[in-house]
Amino acid sequence: MKSAEPCLEVTQLSISMGSELLLDTVNLKIHEGERLAIIGANGAGKTTLLRCLLGLLQPDTGQINLYGKNISTLTRGNIARNIAYVPQVLNPEIPFSVHDFIAMSRYSHSGNHHGLIATDNNGKEIADTMMQRTGIQHLAHRSMSTLSGGERQKASIAAALTQQSPILILDEPAAHLDPKQQDSVQTLLEEISQSNNHTIITVTHDLNWAASCFDRLIGLKNGRVISDSTPQESITTENLAGIFEAQWEILPHPRTGSPMVIR
Repeated sequence: MKSAEPCLEVTQLSISMGSELLLDTVNLKIHEGERLAIIGANGAGKTTLLRCLLGLLQPDTGQINLYGKNISTLTRGNIARNIAYVPQVLNPEIPFSVHDFIAMSRYSHSGNHHGLIATDNNGKEIADTMMQRTGIQHLAHRSMSTLSGGERQKASIAAALTQQSPILILDEPAAHLDPKQQDSVQTLLEEISQSNNHTIITVTHDLNWAASCFDRLIGLKNGRVISDSTPQESITTENLAGIFEAQWEILPHPRTGSPMVIR
């Protein structure tokens, strides 16, 4: 049974860089098992919000609670046991094998950044399972630096799943990938969301993916939340014009009926 309390609660969050206001009095409640997509134009504050949710940026005002505790008071290990992160792009020169890179994501369980140790008895089995689940078990002994963009992104997702954190945060997980790789990564994330009780929070520019696969869409503009509702309520010509200052035609998907953006 899902808790009535939010797993992440953002209250009156504001953060500036110099004279530029990056986030402006943001309020959000995110509950267990939700699939939430954050949309908005470049510079709207999407990645800044993610970095705050990860505890990597301290706000000027406001607070973020992770399972009821102020995230600023938690250690990196405590945060990692609750939140896993998939960045938009990994460093292409990571000097580890795929298996070792994924194994290192268990550091919050083992206390060791350099791989699995005896205190994390199930770690190797979990890492192997997640490589199989993401379809990269055949890459286990390859160097991360030799992988394609899609393979590297799947390794990043496998590492996040190996971390076994209930909240999964992703920053444009299909960016910079060709259409086939995009489809593969998005399909994988849909399977994860359907088969696990992960709370999934992602930034994306793919409005059709957001409309078809997420429960809730957050629209950011100039650091403010200007839309917070279901895909059906969010993906409208009027709402998108307010978020992006651009016009698109909206049609129902021929199979699912979900709103589909036509450029």
